[in-house]
Amino acid sequence: MVKLLSANFLRLIQDKIFRGGLILTAAWGVIVPVKRHMDALQYDYTDEIENGFLSYALFAGIVMAVFCSLFLGTEYNDGTIRNKIVVGGKRREIYLANTIVSSAAGLAMWAAYLLSYLCVGIPLTGAFTADRKMLLLMGLTALLLTAAFTSIFTLIAMVCQNKAATAVICILLAFGSLMAGIVLNEMLDAPPTHPVYSLDDKGNMTSSEVPNPKYLEGVKKEIVQTIYDINPGGQAIQCAALTAANPLRLPLYSLAVMVLSTGAGCVLFEKKDLK
Repeated sequence: MVKLLSANFLRLIQDKIFRGGLILTAAWGVIVPVKRHMDALQYDYTDEIENGFLSYALFAGIVMAVFCSLFLGTEYNDGTIRNKIVVGGKRREIYLANTIVSSAAGLAMWAAYLLSYLCVGIPLTGAFTADRKMLLLMGLTALLLTAAFTSIFTLIAMVCQNKAATAVICILLAFGSLMAGIVLNEMLDAPPTHPVYSLDDKGNMTSSEVPNPKYLEGVKKEIVQTIYDINPGGQAIQCAALTAANPLRLPLYSLAVMVLSTGAGCVLFEKKDLK
């Protein structure tokens, strides 16, 4: 296991996709605070540094989809996985080593974003004003949801031998998860009533509030909220906005996704017929 991790980390450091990801995330960490500061000056309002602190969460799944599909897909294309098994490597150890290294890559990209964001954002907008415990909790959630995304994409990349198909599936899944999160967020934000406008006999415009059929309450709202919280895309939206109805549950859901996807991946990879 140690040798597998050493070899994987060595390959990671030399990987162009990983280096490119670090550069892009670091650049995004510079762009976000500068853009927000320029908007604050233009429209004359005060911006807080925490407002964009975790905005990278919205793109973390997409970035990891690209990275995992290409980084792990290369092992199949080059025959590296078969060589590891031939020399005595256990399949479960190979799978776990790839999961660990991919997760480490995701955390490194987060570190690149946060470091550049803080270095640029603090001089422009000042120190944090929000509750530090809340920021730490949402930051932990953002890291874990990235690891959850990585676990899912590792499963796909280790089961599917076609590199191109893996990339398409992972990227579509990342976008789909985020889109599903947006839809669920809109459902949860639906107001209990909405205005209806009409003209009376004299031609005057009148308005009245009528019940909104899309408004969720009771068990339906709890079900949608739970799906929203479990979905890594939904968690990404909540982290970026620093708002969560159940903040303590989100890290637990991500851990559950990680365990289930990694366990399923190990089982499927053990039974896979490597060509």
